[in-house]
Amino acid sequence: MKNLVFYGDGLLCPPEGYSEQLMDGLVLRHPEAALQSFHPGEQHLTLEAAFKGAPFHVIGKAPDFVFLGLGTADLLQSAEPSGMRANLEALLQLIQHKTRAHLAFTSVCEAFLPEESQREKARAYNAGLSALAGNGERVSFLDLNSHANAFLEKHRRGAGEKRALHVLPLQLTSMGRVFLSHTALENLPWNSFLSAKAP
Repeated sequence: MKNLVFYGDGLLCPPEGYSEQLMDGLVLRHPEAALQSFHPGEQHLTLEAAFKGAPFHVIGKAPDFVFLGLGTADLLQSAEPSGMRANLEALLQLIQHKTRAHLAFTSVCEAFLPEESQREKARAYNAGLSALAGNGERVSFLDLNSHANAFLEKHRRGAGEKRALHVLPLQLTSMGRVFLSHTALENLPWNSFLSAKAP
């Protein structure tokens, strides 16, 4: 049995995040895999609060894989990018030190933020994230921001529905849940995650 933990804010976690759809997609693609998922988190979970909650919500689940979707709540609370990156790095190091899990973490989707000052901070925060993946053996970086920007640029032209990904900064549309879960399914090495043997 593989334990998968999806830990994040309202964009990722239930009731309106995309983690359950991502899990559904994994089950459809890997019907042979024995998977158990946990979806801790809360609407306004910040990186600092996630670090404090990780021993119970992540490490205590004995995870084989951890997916982190954080950062938007921090920017809505006027956090600085350097402090956010430091908190994320501490969280990644804690999980790597205390578990043998593979990890994936995402960038912040700047288009979901209402103010230009917040979007500017999101770009500054995102710019340094790929380096935190290191050699990529256990940690993967998923740049959701570039995928979301490309989607919005392509779909904002012309008439029709289903062109928005979010309603509020921490609330997705149904299309947003489909799009972000599909992006995660297509752009992370799930086969290696799910086939990895426990040490």
